[in-house]
Amino acid sequence: MAETTTQTVRIALVGNPNTGKTSLFNVLCGARQKTGNYPGVTVEKKTGMVPASDYNRHSFSVIDLPGLYSLRPASPDERVSARVLLDRLEGLDRPGHIVFVADATNLQRNLYLLSQVRELDVPVLVALTMTDLLEKSGQKLDVAALQRELGCPVVPVVAGDGQSVREFRKELDRFVVESPRPSSHLQYEEPLESILEDFLVEARKHHDLSRQEAIQLLFFPKDERQWEPNEAVLELAEEAIEKLKSGNLHSPAVLTRNRYSWSKKISESTIQRVSAPVPGFRNRMDRFLTGKFTGFASFLAIMALVFQSIYAWAGPLMDGIEWLFSAAGDLAGSGLEGSPVLQSLLVDGVLAGVGSVLVFLPQIMILFAFIAVLEDSGYLARTAFMMDRLLGWTGLNGRSFIPLLSSFACAIPGVMSARVIGDERARKATILVAPLMSCSARLPVYVLFIGAFIEPDYGPFVAGAMLFAMHFIGLIVALPVSFILNRGILKTPPSPFVLEMPPYRMPMIKNVSIRVYEAAKKFVVRAGTVIFALSIVIWALSYFPSTNPAMEGVEAKYSSLMEQVETESSNPGSESDDSRAIEELEAQKERALASARLEGSYLGMAGKWIQPAFAPLGFDWKLTVGLLSAFPAREVIVSTLGIIYNASDEEEGLKLSLSSARDSEGNPLYGPLHAITMMVFFALCAQCMSTLVVVQKELGSWKYAVFTFFYMTALAYVAGLIVYQVGSLITG
Repeated sequence: MAETTTQTVRIALVGNPNTGKTSLFNVLCGARQKTGNYPGVTVEKKTGMVPASDYNRHSFSVIDLPGLYSLRPASPDERVSARVLLDRLEGLDRPGHIVFVADATNLQRNLYLLSQVRELDVPVLVALTMTDLLEKSGQKLDVAALQRELGCPVVPVVAGDGQSVREFRKELDRFVVESPRPSSHLQYEEPLESILEDFLVEARKHHDLSRQEAIQLLFFPKDERQWEPNEAVLELAEEAIEKLKSGNLHSPAVLTRNRYSWSKKISESTIQRVSAPVPGFRNRMDRFLTGKFTGFASFLAIMALVFQSIYAWAGPLMDGIEWLFSAAGDLAGSGLEGSPVLQSLLVDGVLAGVGSVLVFLPQIMILFAFIAVLEDSGYLARTAFMMDRLLGWTGLNGRSFIPLLSSFACAIPGVMSARVIGDERARKATILVAPLMSCSARLPVYVLFIGAFIEPDYGPFVAGAMLFAMHFIGLIVALPVSFILNRGILKTPPSPFVLEMPPYRMPMIKNVSIRVYEAAKKFVVRAGTVIFALSIVIWALSYFPSTNPAMEGVEAKYSSLMEQVETESSNPGSESDDSRAIEELEAQKERALASARLEGSYLGMAGKWIQPAFAPLGFDWKLTVGLLSAFPAREVIVSTLGIIYNASDEEEGLKLSLSSARDSEGNPLYGPLHAITMMVFFALCAQCMSTLVVVQKELGSWKYAVFTFFYMTALAYVAGLIVYQVGSLITG
């Protein structure tokens, strides 16, 4: 290990989307990452630490900026990155060093942004990724020549190669020690270059101005005036603008032409073809995975495999978690027999509530692992391209599909990822329908009801198919809703869809592991905070008042029955039979008392009062209470039903409690139709306060969050009503 660190250096990772920037961030920072929002902005910020080691004497604080194509951004994500780099984001200073991540297979396009970043006049190191893919395509890049042309350090790095990453860390340490500023800049055509240089010389007498800031001020003065308080600089800028206009040079197109000409020249001079390209694999895969018929068929097959695997693979781990909480409940119950209220709080409230949610952790992890694999492999971008045809008639395009697909994991990052959409009305429509996607919080609800009512009667294959179908209900409903929003309300104009196809890659285990870890951590934290608190509230509402007339009747009834057994006991050899009868009556009495306490509790009274509104959907007061408790967070219904049915035992699990529930006449309370109705309701209902808050923050008004809540709840009620009433007619 190196000796004590001299300092921690702040570094920004900058680059176009799909250049391997996040992969490099993950291998550098590992688990030493944290997420949050930029000051005053809802865009997510990812930061990480690279500790000092044998390879780097300094430690690095790394910020992974959202990908962008230009410092003149089109989307909210890009605007944040541009504001950070231009030192325009209040509360966050521009990092003193920049690592520009460039994809060697798309060097010419990447150099356009690099030409702007170098003009910030801060030290820049170019991390060259995808060099292995470039070589496989039969091309070779002269790194030394590229470094000379750019005037800044260029270091190849392959994120999946440990030795390459170690060498990169050494070069990064050398870079921050030397802090070389770019030795040359892109030279614009004359007389543009002369006007720019003259302006910079005079302006720097009054204010410290970078070359890029000068360009922004000259070519986009309306946008930049608010950031430049120096009146002398503004007067000089007006003079320079007049000179540019007189020479017909005051057009951003002039800058674009010069940048692309420069990037093309450097790319052509540093990359040579050394062998014929390997024919065809990517093209053949693209034809299959994005074909008119094969594309949709393969997408459905992959999604079916994902959801079948979620249901099948997680079984042993879920059984283990159930056993663990059952054992914890037995241990806690035996240690608190002298305090029935505290015993009930811990066993029936905390352990039953939190345990009934945490049991679904393995399925959440499997879902996020699949999503990470599909994203890292390059498949998700192709799915977005393919879905552009499906979404076109609704007023959306393929760019909206990425946020919608992200919402299958969680609606919050899905809503936030809509920032990549440039058109504000298309972005707004995407955000308003994103919560319809079946997120991972709905998964525990689906698995509970499928496991209780579908799998026992129809087998695991039908159960997996049902889980697959439930996840697509939201997408199917979102299409006509998008059409109404875009064509009828927002009047969204048509927008072209341009997408850069990333190469096919083997997913990195580290990237997948970090995604799964972050998802599991958020789920566990949610279970340990929100679910924990709500479980205690629900337990209290279901336990108090601690006595009621119905409970007194149960006590009297079973006391009489037990006295009768003891009175009728006359055969000396029948003591063991009498003892078993008494034990059975005691068990029946405890279950009856729990049922009577619940029915007479505050929770039971509230459920009975509201239940008539949900009776057309086939919900009794217990399901109604569970449904209402889930409006703050969907998965709370599982813990609520676990508390209502006192399902803390391994043998008397919640699935068994639901499937074996009987009415006063001994008939089953619920069946497959109730399960399907409940799942359809949950598939469409807006039961997540966190998502509604994010919708409000992203769109800047509570009216959109309120609209989302009411339209989704109405959709859920109508769909559930149709399913139950039509199903009842069919089944008689």
